[in-house]
Amino acid sequence: MAAAKGASETDRRFMAAALRLGRRNLGATAPNPAVGAIIVRNDDGGPVVVGRGFTAAGGRPHAETEALAEAGEKARGATAYVTLEPCAHHGATPPCSEALVKAGVARVVYAIDDPDPRVAGKGRAILEEAGIAVTAGVLRDEAARAHAGHISRVTRGRPHVILKLAVSADGMIGRREGERMMITSPPALTSVQGMRVEADAVAVGIGTVEVDDPRLTVRLPGLEKRSPLRVVFDASARLPLGSKLVATAREVPVAVVTGPKAPAERKAALAEAGVRVIEVGDGSGGVNLEAALKQLGEIGITRLLVEGGSRVASSLVALDAVDEVVLFRAPVVVGADGVRALDGYALSAIERSPRYRQIDAAIVGDDVMRRYQRV
Repeated sequence: MAAAKGASETDRRFMAAALRLGRRNLGATAPNPAVGAIIVRNDDGGPVVVGRGFTAAGGRPHAETEALAEAGEKARGATAYVTLEPCAHHGATPPCSEALVKAGVARVVYAIDDPDPRVAGKGRAILEEAGIAVTAGVLRDEAARAHAGHISRVTRGRPHVILKLAVSADGMIGRREGERMMITSPPALTSVQGMRVEADAVAVGIGTVEVDDPRLTVRLPGLEKRSPLRVVFDASARLPLGSKLVATAREVPVAVVTGPKAPAERKAALAEAGVRVIEVGDGSGGVNLEAALKQLGEIGITRLLVEGGSRVASSLVALDAVDEVVLFRAPVVVGADGVRALDGYALSAIERSPRYRQIDAAIVGDDVMRRYQRV
């Protein structure tokens, strides 16, 4: 992408710092975006950071007001770097664009326009009408990835969907029968824990629950409270009441997405155990995944991490509802009795598809991680 008009290398450096700052609470601010803001003064010795802020857990206070509070009077005549167009609507707090005007900043640099119709150019207009110089589009592509969840929920009514796949060298996620095998190395598992921290919800199919009985919580030291909503796609409400998910539902929220033919007594028992039941039909008694994603968007989910199984993954790929894929490939070979990562599809549906482009790669322990983005 072409450089933003009027932007300097200094602008790009401070915007990169603001993006890193905003990431601190990614996964904890929904339905609000996780924004970063930095206030910079140009004194005789060069640019000096006088205020920093990021969207607080729960979505408020906003990043700009936090940064302005830290800067105090030093914000007057300074430049504010913000990763998303400052808001223009009155909610629990006044608009951030008005706060920037009141603080007397001389210039605002932001990364990407906010598509929320309550903002969508209105934030910029407030700033410019007050005589503040505005530079937009600095590190726009990076900001689009950082705010992908917010943008998806506002423009498409559903979360940004990230599919995590951990596969063997021959493209399998495990064995059909016999003892459960661990495909990826411990460092890869730790990476997935970090992905959970940055998600608003993590989802699996009922088959994965029946085979693995997972907790789907964050177990990184000091980040246990950042566990996201746990979602199970379960057309018949088969989620066992004795499962780890149900047993911990009052500690970390769990939602079950069921079909219209799920037995009423099963849904009632899950609800009694503290599980949120979301009914979404597909006309045949199953779960309409497209409608399910819309429902998750309606309850405020902006980033959904899907961890399995093969049927759910395959269905989402077929629906063209996977926005990002994180693929961990391990050196182990499962063999002929393995379960393919995508039920009904080869991995080439992602790795060689024109719908996806690789945007990142790394060695993680014994595994190779590749990240793909839908184009």
